[in-house]
Amino acid sequence: MEIKIRDAVIKDYESLCEVYIELDEQHRLNHPELFILPEDYAKAKEYLLESINDSNKGLFVAEADSKVVGFAECYLQKSSNFPIIKKREWIQIDGIAVREGYQKHGIGTLLLRRVFEWAKNKDVDRIELKVYSFNSNAAQFYANNGFRELSKAMYLNL
Repeated sequence: MEIKIRDAVIKDYESLCEVYIELDEQHRLNHPELFILPEDYAKAKEYLLESINDSNKGLFVAEADSKVVGFAECYLQKSSNFPIIKKREWIQIDGIAVREGYQKHGIGTLLLRRVFEWAKNKDVDRIELKVYSFNSNAAQFYANNGFRELSKAMYLNL
């Protein structure tokens, strides 16, 4: 299987939405108190257009079998303006997803490497992300690629 990683273009919209549907379904099933089934696509076309056109956002797609089978979404983040916080910039990964039938073929790793390249081109030397605790496959993927745990988010329903 030949895999191509490239920058997303607006004509990828519907194909990207199909990947988002699979990803969003995992979140909805595991946290129905937070996520709902949208009436339309989960991402507006304008949202993707903004991601494509903003130089501080990266949206990359993986193509296999002549169709979009995954994506990586990231953006340049800057620290808050608090005296105790060190001034810094980093790349925040918003998500990496690969369609179910195409997982375990190295596509996620190729997408992650594209994010690494993008970060280097921005002269940024740190990448951060958040992963839901139910998503052990994603957590293991990131750990296998050198990511370390920074913090935990916790909640209590009353």
